[in-house]
Amino acid sequence: MTKRLKSQVVDEQGFSQEARENFGRPGHEQLVKGLGHPVRVECLTILTKRVASPRQLSALLEHDLSNISYHVRTLVELGLVELVGEESVRGAVAHFYKAVERPLLANAEWEALSPEVRKAISAYGWDILIRDASDAIAKGTFDSRSDRHLTRTTLLLDSEGFNHLSKLMDGLLEAVLSEQAAAAERMNKSGEKPIHAVAATALFPMPEPE
Repeated sequence: MTKRLKSQVVDEQGFSQEARENFGRPGHEQLVKGLGHPVRVECLTILTKRVASPRQLSALLEHDLSNISYHVRTLVELGLVELVGEESVRGAVAHFYKAVERPLLANAEWEALSPEVRKAISAYGWDILIRDASDAIAKGTFDSRSDRHLTRTTLLLDSEGFNHLSKLMDGLLEAVLSEQAAAAERMNKSGEKPIHAVAATALFPMPEPE
């Protein structure tokens, strides 16, 4: 039986003061450090979708357990991964981790980041989104509902138009989050099984055509 833990596990595990300060929703500098090694990227990608132990990650990724354990500990110290449970396995204690949800960035916060940090965050986000879509298509859930939405629209905009569309998409995100909260309240009353879904919107400049 897995024992669920609270945030004090960080202190119990003897993490550094830096780890304690980073615990919780991580800063984006920590995210970039976490993405600085391909093994950490692989671990973090899996842990955004499921809870797993280093041994399970080692088997999935076909990397040495000691190497995986080192990178998972680094992710914990950066505040990108948290310990959520432990289980006794043949006399030893297995630790289970999941990715920590990252906060949304306000426009001013995003503008304050360096281009390198923005690039790393965007690349990580797209990688997760592509994996989600590919998994849903492969397993037949992507088109299982007739009301699913998928569009791609090429545009020619001026600066004012781009800014206006960006603000409209910010408003759409607020509506999406509001609907999720309303759906949770309805399901608490009805007992309806939740539909696991991903909503994604994007607006970005393309390179000039060759």
